[in-house]
This record gives sequence, C-alpha cells and structure tokens, in this order.
Amino acid sequence: MRVIPLHRDSDIDYSCVSYWVLGDENATSDRNTLIDTGNKSAENSTYFFREMAAMSKGIGKMAVEQIILTHEHYDHAGGLSILDRQFAPMVYSWLPAGARHVPLHDGMHLVVGDQDAIILHTPGHSDDSICIYLPLARTLFSGDSVFRITDDQGSYSQAYLETLRRLSTLDVAAIYPGHGRPILTNAASFIGECAQFVARSIARMHSGLG
Repeated sequence: MRVIPLHRDSDIDYSCVSYWVLGDENATSDRNTLIDTGNKSAENSTYFFREMAAMSKGIGKMAVEQIILTHEHYDHAGGLSILDRQFAPMVYSWLPAGARHVPLHDGMHLVVGDQDAIILHTPGHSDDSICIYLPLARTLFSGDSVFRITDDQGSYSQAYLETLRRLSTLDVAAIYPGHGRPILTNAASFIGECAQFVARSIARMHSGLG
C-alpha cells in the first residue's frame, strides 16, 4: 500500500489533508482511492492533478477510482464536484454526495488501494463522521475523529467519548488524521490518552467545574 498525503500549504484556503491510496504493485484488482477531497479552490485541484500525473497508477487505470469522504464539512468535501467531473469515481459517504454515490454503513468492507478496509461510524465531530480501518496494515484514516487532546479543559459530547473508546480498542500502528502530521509511533496509546482527557472533561462539566 502506498499512502500519498495531498495538501497544498496555503494561508488563504483552509483545507484538510487528503490521502491518495494506491496498491504497491498497481494490480488490476487494486482500487485507487482518494480519502477526502479538500476544499473547492481551483488551485487545490490543480495541485492534486499535478501530483497524480507524476505517480504510477497502473496501466489503463484512473488515478481516482473511488472517493471516500470521512464527513461532509467543506474542508473535506468541498472539492468533490471538480474531482467528480474529472474522474467520475464511485463516491462513498455517510450522506448523499457525488454523481455515483454509494451510502456507507458501519462495518462495511471496501478495498482501499490493495488492502481490505472496514468502515467505522464515528459520530462526535459530526453525526456523519466515519473512520477507515485497514486491519492488515494496522492503519486508521481518522478524518476529524482523532486529534491531539492534551488536557481536560475542553467541551465534548458523550458520543465523541464513545467513538474514542471504540477506536482505542483497535490494533493501530499508524493514524492518518484529517489535519496535521501522521501519527506513526504509539498510535494506539495516543487514542487512549485522548479518550482519558475527554472523559475527564465530561466529568468536570457534569460536576459543575467546567
């Protein structure tokens, strides 16, 4: 599996990190996958197309055969219309999106690159948030469901705590989040520590100390 982060650094256009996932051998059975599309700026799309043109994708295969949206906030899904016109991919998302939409459900299996992936519904950041878990690669594409939490002073929902507790049970060696750098060391414990801070934040709120 090859994971290529796509993110055009800009002080003007706020966008997530998108991940382009390809198989190691460019086999016909691989599914060239884009996880999140970034925002809708033309400059962002031009950057995507330039990066994709430079990479081997498999003879006769489209650069993007499918798109998976981790949720539909504009910085993750705003660029869908441009990519939809360019590649006509299958679009997998919790809510309707794209010309060839396939609805996701919890526990759904997909091929991502050359790996089997499991879709996990992870509400908290948004009701439609999902994560993509690749058990053989021990890899989690987390969208905005995982971010660095370092204290118990925040405000969080019970649904988000349950999401973090669920994710903390996974065998994970690498996390590719929607913003920031990949977490490639102590990934599983990272989620568990975040869950502890969220639990303490919720307890503080309930006790009237927040």
